[in-house]
Amino acid sequence: MTVRGASAGDPALVDGLARRIREDGPVTFAAFMEAALHDPRTGYYASGPDRLGRTGDFFTASDVGTAFGGCIARQLEEIDGVLGRPPVVHAIVFGAGRGLLARDVLDALAERGSTLSSRMRYVAVDRSEGMRARIRAQVPESDVLAPAELDDGPGGRVGCVLAVELLDALPVHRVRRRSGRLLEIAVDLGTPDGRAAFVEREVAPSRPVEDEVERWGLAPEDGDEAEVCLALAPQLRTLASAIDRGFLIVVDYGHDARELAGRAHRRGTLLAYHGHATNESFLERVGRQDLTAHVNWSALEHHATEAGFTPVGRTTQDRFLIANGILERFEQQDDADRRDPLRVKGRLQAMQLIHPHGMG
Repeated sequence: MTVRGASAGDPALVDGLARRIREDGPVTFAAFMEAALHDPRTGYYASGPDRLGRTGDFFTASDVGTAFGGCIARQLEEIDGVLGRPPVVHAIVFGAGRGLLARDVLDALAERGSTLSSRMRYVAVDRSEGMRARIRAQVPESDVLAPAELDDGPGGRVGCVLAVELLDALPVHRVRRRSGRLLEIAVDLGTPDGRAAFVEREVAPSRPVEDEVERWGLAPEDGDEAEVCLALAPQLRTLASAIDRGFLIVVDYGHDARELAGRAHRRGTLLAYHGHATNESFLERVGRQDLTAHVNWSALEHHATEAGFTPVGRTTQDRFLIANGILERFEQQDDADRRDPLRVKGRLQAMQLIHPHGMG
């Protein structure tokens, strides 16, 4: 794996992956993706907050104004009521990023005069040291932890765990069906100059990758490709261990297994994001572009149940936000309000969050 210009990626990360492949042979795409995104020194997210937002590679819902966080706050108020309004309510957010959601949720609760505001203990969990530093500056009243540090906290947490665009960044194995055989698409040094290339190798029977493919009927026809996320089950166990009583809210991109196995996704769902544009050059810009694959909702519900959760509902973002009042502040506006630039901006932001061709 050689470094050629900006497209090759972080030199230290590329050299480390190349050395690993020379010593041990081809690596799974899951191993490549884990290093590219989450290496603690040179991975994509280790670079911290500059990767997100207008100057980064992609937007999150919290980049589109404060409305998303306001709706999450309203949902947390309902959860608080269901739980009997305990003295302390935990909101534990995994993959907390720059702390925008935390700031918006806490500000919305205070603005609403919610009794939850004084009882909320907000815990922001993120693997990136750079992200954690930004959260501490953005939301000094929150607890900011690395994932391993959460285990050191007190037990008896009651409240809600939030995973917002967390699961689509988990590493995935790539598979392809060819002549009736299931092959794994691995990463090797496949060219004379040592550049990375994809190679196929047969998936051993009764191994975890094959088990997940067959369980969900993925890549059913010759030529079909699919992603398998073996990290999903352990991640859900981690989310479950963070709370003793309460709810889990997952907000992410995904489909159920039947749709992922359908003709619309014969190439799978893997995409790279760089400069707010998608591409399929997955082995380029290593550590300098985002990699993401849609969540298998069928697998999510299965593994969440195994981790101790009970699925209570699934919906689209537009319906979730509308049910939690995103449009209410516009319903009583008069003509002057409708012409006010800030009000117009707010309506446009809400539209982006709920429109089917936006983030809805």
